[in-house]
Amino acid sequence: MKYSLNLIFVLVLLISCQQDSKELINKNASLHQNDVLKDNPLLMHPITLAIQSKDSTMSTLYGNEIAFSHVKKNFNSDYPRNAVFYEVTWKQKPDELWFGANIPKEIVSIEKITFVGKGEAVYEKYQGKPLKKVQTDKKTEPSRINFIISRNRVVSP
Repeated sequence: MKYSLNLIFVLVLLISCQQDSKELINKNASLHQNDVLKDNPLLMHPITLAIQSKDSTMSTLYGNEIAFSHVKKNFNSDYPRNAVFYEVTWKQKPDELWFGANIPKEIVSIEKITFVGKGEAVYEKYQGKPLKKVQTDKKTEPSRINFIISRNRVVSP
């Protein structure tokens, strides 16, 4: 009797510890080795996020150490030299684990803003699979830069 109880306990333990075969890391929503972008913005500091329901997209604004330090201490858009922001936009897909939730599916675009001087910014956009730098309309770049850097940061306790 004692042997059968021990055997049942071991079997239950083995069955309950079996790992699900589903992939736990969302690799489709990450950068890939053949992408042209040199930096990985997903490893930088998240500043704010947005969900665009009508487009079924979500985006996160990331910043390097210089940009993040400025955002934490200041509420103006007078960013120092070498401050870099990345607006990463993904398509959404339903989360299989949480009913009603959405998670990133794949990267749609990455917009990079680099401050090279006092109030002077350089705008770059990457799209496609693999991500490649695309030509942008120079007339719309200032409005896009202003839209991205004017977003309120997420405040955490």
